[in-house]
Amino acid sequence: MKKNIVFLILLFLIQLSLSFASSNETDLQALLAFRNLVTSPTYFLANKWTKNTSFCSWFGVTCTRKSQRVVTLALPNLQLQGTISPSLANLSFLSVLNLQNNSFCGGIPFGLGQMPRFRVIDVKNNQLNGSIPTNLFQNQRVQVISLAFNELSGKMWKGPWYVPKLRVLDLTNNSLTGMIPPSFGNATKMMNFILSGNRVSGNIPKEIGNLSQLADLSLLDNQLTCSIPSTLFNISSLLGVSLSFNSLFGPLLLDEGNNVSNLYFLSISNNQISSCIPSSICQLTELKVFSISFNNITGDIPRNIGCLSKLETFLIGDNPIKGTIPTSLGNISTLRYIYCQNNHIVGQIPSEQGKLSNLRQLSFGKNYNLIGQILEDIFKISSLEIIDLSFNNLSGRIPTTTGLHLPNIKDLILGDNQLEEDISLFITNASKLEILDLAQNFFAGTIPNNLGNLRELRALLLYTNEPTEHELRFFNSLVDCRMLKYLQVGNNPLIAVLPNSIGNLSSTIEDFHIADAHINGLIPTSIGNMTGLTSLSLQGNNLTGSIPSDVGKLKQLQGLYLYNNKLQGHIPEPFI
Repeated sequence: MKKNIVFLILLFLIQLSLSFASSNETDLQALLAFRNLVTSPTYFLANKWTKNTSFCSWFGVTCTRKSQRVVTLALPNLQLQGTISPSLANLSFLSVLNLQNNSFCGGIPFGLGQMPRFRVIDVKNNQLNGSIPTNLFQNQRVQVISLAFNELSGKMWKGPWYVPKLRVLDLTNNSLTGMIPPSFGNATKMMNFILSGNRVSGNIPKEIGNLSQLADLSLLDNQLTCSIPSTLFNISSLLGVSLSFNSLFGPLLLDEGNNVSNLYFLSISNNQISSCIPSSICQLTELKVFSISFNNITGDIPRNIGCLSKLETFLIGDNPIKGTIPTSLGNISTLRYIYCQNNHIVGQIPSEQGKLSNLRQLSFGKNYNLIGQILEDIFKISSLEIIDLSFNNLSGRIPTTTGLHLPNIKDLILGDNQLEEDISLFITNASKLEILDLAQNFFAGTIPNNLGNLRELRALLLYTNEPTEHELRFFNSLVDCRMLKYLQVGNNPLIAVLPNSIGNLSSTIEDFHIADAHINGLIPTSIGNMTGLTSLSLQGNNLTGSIPSDVGKLKQLQGLYLYNNKLQGHIPEPFI
């Protein structure tokens, strides 16, 4: 009797061993089939995956301890090329597949969605095409589906979604079409739903309110045409919402009863959202980014906007928003970016704006009806990189002494206002300046002859002012601005002769505008050295003599404007 029991145990162990051996062979052959379809510049897998060692010790392969079955295949960032072999579906214990940041092409094998232990598929940033296997959306164990930055196409899966454990769905930057099905609301454990950069149309289903653990929703840059469902703002776990660049319409349904107090990022710019900014926005106590630019938002900026004490980015430009700038906006010490351009805002800029010591961008341009003086305190905010107050009715002057302290400023755009007095010599302390636009004001005095200290300068726009410049000495200084592209000083009473030194100006200059500036004398032959010119505007002056043949050297020139002068001779080829 004992001999029979021992015999049966031995038989069972032999069969179990044969079973393990058979399973191991299945995994080995699946991996070898995968390897045979993959290449890389360094022949990485061909060198690392050899039969001389157990496949469980191969680079990127993780196995179970006892049964030696493959549970993880992780080969990210290796410049791998080729297709993903369908044989991977034979790895029946596979839980994690990570092939991100490679150059795989072809389709995603259908069999992957049927794997019983599959939890994570991450193949983002490859060149995969075709449609997404529909069975991925019916896999009861899958937790992460990351297929972003590929070339996948086809419609969103319309059938019933049954992915009870799915937490992350990232399909960013593909070419997916169709509609988001209401059944996606069945994925109640979803935390990240990212569908940006596709061509998905239709509605955002109201069933989105079922995703009670949702933290990040990103549907930007699609073709959605609907109102924002009110159920969205009842998800208490929500941290970030990005719906920009769609065709969404209707009001911003943010009511007192909503429960989104943890929301820190809200972007719905570039849509057709209407109504006004609700005063109930104060319930968003954690909000850091508020972006609603390029919509049809009306009404005033809420007087209590200062309640958003953690706000860093405030983008409401390109809306028919009216009223004045609330003083409470200047009480938000965390603010870094204010973009309120192309609105209908009126009145003065409150003095509180000068207290925003962390500010990097201050843009109230193209409101047309801002009045009063520009606060001197604004020119002391050392963190500022962009100031754009153009196209308003602002008056006053730029500080002429130590009141100008902008060590990080790149864009100083004050054109089309009523600023006056001299252009400050201290403006060259802003050594990182790339754009200086003071055009169409009432600046007088001389143009500073130290502008060459602005070595990063790309655009100098000083046209239509009232300087009393008669020697054009500033041109000598501009020789040091080797990145300059746009030099526009026309429509000024310069009353001078063009110096030969203009030929020493940077060859990067594309647009040189000195029209209607009372310029006398000859066109210097050295102008032929400005080989980057695409537009040369000298019209409306008192230029005499002949047109230098050197102008013909300007091979990039597309526009040559010389009319209303006293020039003689022929226009050089190829401008006849």
